[in-house]
Amino acid sequence: MSINEEIKRRFVRLSKGQRKVAQFVMNNPTAVIGNGAAEVGRQANVSESTVIRFCYAMDLSGYVELQEEIRGYLLSQNGTTLQPTYTSNKQQNTGFGKIMQRDSQNIQDTIHLINDSMLQKSSKWMHTADNIYILGTRQAASIANWLSYTLRTLRSNVKQLRSDSDDIVQQINSMGEHTTLIVFSFDKHTNDIKTIVEIAKMKKVKIIAITGSALSPIRDYASAIFALGMKNQTPLDIVPVLFSFLHALIEEMISQDKAQYDKYQQSYEQVENNLLFLDAAREKQVF
Repeated sequence: MSINEEIKRRFVRLSKGQRKVAQFVMNNPTAVIGNGAAEVGRQANVSESTVIRFCYAMDLSGYVELQEEIRGYLLSQNGTTLQPTYTSNKQQNTGFGKIMQRDSQNIQDTIHLINDSMLQKSSKWMHTADNIYILGTRQAASIANWLSYTLRTLRSNVKQLRSDSDDIVQQINSMGEHTTLIVFSFDKHTNDIKTIVEIAKMKKVKIIAITGSALSPIRDYASAIFALGMKNQTPLDIVPVLFSFLHALIEEMISQDKAQYDKYQQSYEQVENNLLFLDAAREKQVF
């Protein structure tokens, strides 16, 4: 039985406040996935404790399990309506075609799990931030490096945090309420970033967490969380979904003031070309 069917079955036994939560959950599933219990309570016009009691009334262990149930429900609904993107015989009969088809399907599935309003809010935080810090360790370090470089071509004051850097303390101390921190967390080893994120939250930093699961411990500190991983997916399965999502997030940021970002990018490219010219000139002088 799906979570929606279970809610309808138990609806008459719920309290008045819990019925408000139930109605909100059925009408706004992606809002539940993308927000914490406190925010859902605010939007449903009930207290956070009422949201938690609703979860218990549904025989769930807590709010995170509710999010997981809704994710599963949306995926099952999505699976009955979406058709594979690639249909040519060549792609169906080759290994690379099947893999690319699976990547495409994973991206399609993820679209239905992303809270649009939370994505819009996150892109606005990035646009208005005085500074953007990006944090990713282990397997996420290369992704953090790519995003740092890409954002530097579009705006100033973008820095990649490295937990083993000599100036990590100075960088953390420079954070404030006009700072946006983007955190990648795709494995169980979060102790090396947990302290940084916890301090950032105390400094009222806007924290955008991009994780492989809604169960990630980073969720407790995030202003916005995007769980891109799904059950039975390998880390390689998540990579194309992740880059597609980051592309969408960057484009949403650019849409806040496209002329401004176009101008900065042109200026950046001009500086890069000038530096390449100077390097070539120096090499000629050497030889």
